[in-house]
Amino acid sequence: MKLKSIWLGLALIPLSVTALASDASDSKVNPKVVAKAVEMGKHLRSLQKAEVTAKVTHDVTLESGHKIQAQGTSQMVFVDKNKLYMNIDSENITREYFYDGKKLTQYSPNLQYYTTVDVAGNTLEMLNQVEKYYGLQLPLKALFQLGSDQAELSKLTLAAYVGPSKINGQVCDHLAFSQPGVDWQLWVSRAEKPLPCKLVITKTDESSQPQTSQTFTWNLNPKVAASEFTFKPGKGDIAIPFKKIAE
Repeated sequence: MKLKSIWLGLALIPLSVTALASDASDSKVNPKVVAKAVEMGKHLRSLQKAEVTAKVTHDVTLESGHKIQAQGTSQMVFVDKNKLYMNIDSENITREYFYDGKKLTQYSPNLQYYTTVDVAGNTLEMLNQVEKYYGLQLPLKALFQLGSDQAELSKLTLAAYVGPSKINGQVCDHLAFSQPGVDWQLWVSRAEKPLPCKLVITKTDESSQPQTSQTFTWNLNPKVAASEFTFKPGKGDIAIPFKKIAE
């Protein structure tokens, strides 16, 4: 499920809970709430390394029209803004991704298939390229996009402060946003350098309004070797081509 980022590079000021909840205008888009999300996104992009694990639940609509909930986990480790490892383990898919700054490999442990493409750049550039040319949308990509697309601000119809909430025992500020086709909720930690605690996305442009929820756990000092970002095929692993959308 694709979520377009609306966080912008605005001037940031310290924000108290009172400031978040108040707004001098009658607009449903509270600029202080947007700025809180921007502040968090700016901090995420400044990180040199981090490990984030997300507990994920998402709605699946069956052919009968019934909506059921699936669950899984996603883990991502990134270093130096151009190395990434990702593991996705859910009820309907298991994948691993390795990026060493030059090559991206997608690996299916259950099928023992892997595919590798040459793609250079920082992590966000790599994610944008594989989505554009190969149609591959990686989970947690939104974490790299926060504040990178200024044009999305004009599409906001709601940015509101909901209140404090505890996520994994940590007090976080609950923010709510709406734009055409999607409602989303963001919980932001109250730390001096804020991090996302939870993200919920609801697709309002679909009749079943499917929802995806991700609850995050962060490690800002992961112990990881450089070799972990390069895929090495094992016995029985089979290479398959990764075709571009145009093909």
